[in-house]
Amino acid sequence: MQILDIVLPTFNAPQWVNQTLLLLLLLGLPLVTILAWVIDDKNAQATQNHESSFSINTAIFSESSKISLAFGAMFIAIVFLFADRFIISDGQRSSYETSFVSSATLNVQRSSINVLSNQTIALADMMPLGVGRKSIAISREGNFLAYVANELGEMKIYIRPMDSFETYGLDGTEGGFSPFFSPDEQWLGFLTPTHIMKIPVSGGSPQRLTEAANVYGLYWGEDNNIIFSEREGLQISAISSDGGSKQVLLQTTDLLFNPEVLPNEKGILLSNLSSVIHLFNPVDGTLTPLIYRGRDGRYLDTGHIVYAGMESYMAVPFNLDTVSIDGSPFPILDGVLTEAIGVTQLTFSNNGIMAYVPGTDMGITTPTWINRAGIEQSIPLNEARYGSFDLSPDDSQLAFSVVDGSDSDVWIYDFEREISPQRLTVNRGALFPKWSPNGEAISYGAQNPENSDVKARLDIQGSGELGSSRITEDFADLIGLDTWGSNGDAIVMAISDPNQSIDLYIVNTITQERRAFSATESSEWGASFSPNKDFVAFTTDMSGQYQINVKRFPPTEERWVVSSGYGEEPVWSENGNEIFYRRGNEWLSIPVETNPEFSSGNPEVIFEGPYGNVPGLSYQVSQDGNNFLLLKQPSQEPPKEIHLVNNWPIDLEGR
Repeated sequence: MQILDIVLPTFNAPQWVNQTLLLLLLLGLPLVTILAWVIDDKNAQATQNHESSFSINTAIFSESSKISLAFGAMFIAIVFLFADRFIISDGQRSSYETSFVSSATLNVQRSSINVLSNQTIALADMMPLGVGRKSIAISREGNFLAYVANELGEMKIYIRPMDSFETYGLDGTEGGFSPFFSPDEQWLGFLTPTHIMKIPVSGGSPQRLTEAANVYGLYWGEDNNIIFSEREGLQISAISSDGGSKQVLLQTTDLLFNPEVLPNEKGILLSNLSSVIHLFNPVDGTLTPLIYRGRDGRYLDTGHIVYAGMESYMAVPFNLDTVSIDGSPFPILDGVLTEAIGVTQLTFSNNGIMAYVPGTDMGITTPTWINRAGIEQSIPLNEARYGSFDLSPDDSQLAFSVVDGSDSDVWIYDFEREISPQRLTVNRGALFPKWSPNGEAISYGAQNPENSDVKARLDIQGSGELGSSRITEDFADLIGLDTWGSNGDAIVMAISDPNQSIDLYIVNTITQERRAFSATESSEWGASFSPNKDFVAFTTDMSGQYQINVKRFPPTEERWVVSSGYGEEPVWSENGNEIFYRRGNEWLSIPVETNPEFSSGNPEVIFEGPYGNVPGLSYQVSQDGNNFLLLKQPSQEPPKEIHLVNNWPIDLEGR
């Protein structure tokens, strides 16, 4: 029994293994004892030929009685020990645990865990494309905490058993992120830039489950299926934790993230870029808005959905029987580190333990100039939840979108006059502003996220006017003008078919005629015309990760891959000799030639830094190519601790 107590915990063996082995030992003990007694008895008879039959029988009877009494006493002692261990002790332990929980309900307990001295928590600047994912996870029963560590510029996942002071790294998780536990706490899932993986919590060889690119959120269900959002939220899929074929649950044009499965197969919570939490029913395929101004929703057994609000971490009563909101939302926690797309660095277990990384909302940014040497120059604009933006052709004005909950609008700021920004649209759901070539008008994609029957449109509006006019047909659910050509032609990115992801179309803004520039099953977006209008650089994940491609205009089958590794958001310099692009938190320049034929050199890093990455184009380049306009994120020291809150659902029940 002592050996079992020492050996079995090393392998994280469940309780039934210990019980089964002890039961087998108890059943085997009398058989072995009787067999040994019989053999010993026969040997004794063979060696006692010179003694009388009466003496022999007396001796055997006497010795047998002693052995029987000894065996009986031993058996009774072992049975008592077994009963004490698994019946009496378990009863006492249950009573103790009950009394402990009862006393613990009197208050909420807070503590913190520090990562190793040479580590910090890995955040968005280390993730693919510089977009943050979950960096911490706690197991269902609260026995293990996992976090992604930044250790000397490299990512690796570490495990902290909650009943231990020791932390250990999982070899094979280097470069991994987004950890998540299996329901039985035996496995840890995680992501690489191109695959979903799993590895034993105790350590071992990682196993590849499926290929998946641009994954934003995963959930390991009780049925051992893993639900995940891939293709930047355009597809919700499922894969068995044992591997096999991937099953597509939903293809959408709404960009949905962070799946969370409700109990009793009541549906799946999903968040979108417009800060709306939806309920997805995989049986009939319906998608119903539940919560506006919220992201990253999770259900709690107290009957609440907790989620990241626009200012605080929130909770709202939820009726699981009717699958509906059953009260008003209220704030429960401030100071949680939140990534730009609404992912909170917060996790909780089923037994009332919450773990979170303290910090601020990284989606609240401030526009800032930065030159090629990496020197910043502030702009007198307030911090806000900015979307994409665009410089006027003469660099004198800035058109930008500001996201407010599920709505967004376009504003204009004049650098020369330095007065307060002027609002261009009101309640239009306006995104992706783009100046016309003459600087007299601004186009923008408009959508109504609260009405699924209204498709997006592409409008254009004079910078000093109130009215707008439509410049595209009603063919897409998300649309934005990327770059202007000549003679009224423009290239727009649009989501019009969930089977084809994001596509690029050529639209004549005068006749509204539309034809494909690059419309495939891959994602193509972020187009930029060369100054001579003969070539277009754009972003595509045709290779499995985002890269910068160049095609001729008008389009042919010919294309060039110009980025080194992954990259996004190409911008052509005014003189046509460079293509700039973003690679996570690095900005690079590629020397190019377009005459007589296209050719490109090797990309070089210009500068780097943790600047915001928003949907669409997240930076602008001045005409001279020496200054870049970016979204400066709040100051956030690299976090080195994780806060723990025990019994935190008590506050929800009280409210």
